[in-house]
Amino acid sequence: MSSTSTRISAESVRNFNTRFRLLDTDRNIRLLYTLFIATLFAGFLFTIYWAHSVTGLSYAGVAQHYLGSDQTFCEPKSFRELAETTHFHFFTMPVVFLILCHVFYLTMASQILKLLMTLSAFLGVGLDLASPWLILYVSRHFAFAMLLGDLLMVGSFLVMAIVPLYEMWILKKRLMAQERPVE
Repeated sequence: MSSTSTRISAESVRNFNTRFRLLDTDRNIRLLYTLFIATLFAGFLFTIYWAHSVTGLSYAGVAQHYLGSDQTFCEPKSFRELAETTHFHFFTMPVVFLILCHVFYLTMASQILKLLMTLSAFLGVGLDLASPWLILYVSRHFAFAMLLGDLLMVGSFLVMAIVPLYEMWILKKRLMAQERPVE
């Protein structure tokens, strides 16, 4: 590969990360990102509702959900049930956060906030995927890990959703940059 093609490739990546922002997008792209974020928000609300109805969003409720309970006549989750849920979530959750992080990276948020939200989101995903297995096969105390993972995912989602929506619809500095730096 020649040094010219390497430089062009590096410049393209650098250009995306530093010069293109949500404020440079047209209304159609803003609408697309807004609808994506709104759909995710509805999904998170439904998930929180479901989790609350099943576990009460409590340590004891989470532990009972996976370990079973004589009080609620629930059986412990089977290996197969955990495998099916984990398999599905292993493919969907990272993709959702990849897209959301991508939209968030187009904002004017600081690089440190972008990094913190990315790490928080994916740490939350990791905890959410691992903790059912850890609750069932290691200790009920990993119910705290699941609650922490959920908190990290919801918290990072809210930041990564609110900042782009604010920049696209409230800040409104520019639509399609008129002046671009000459290189």
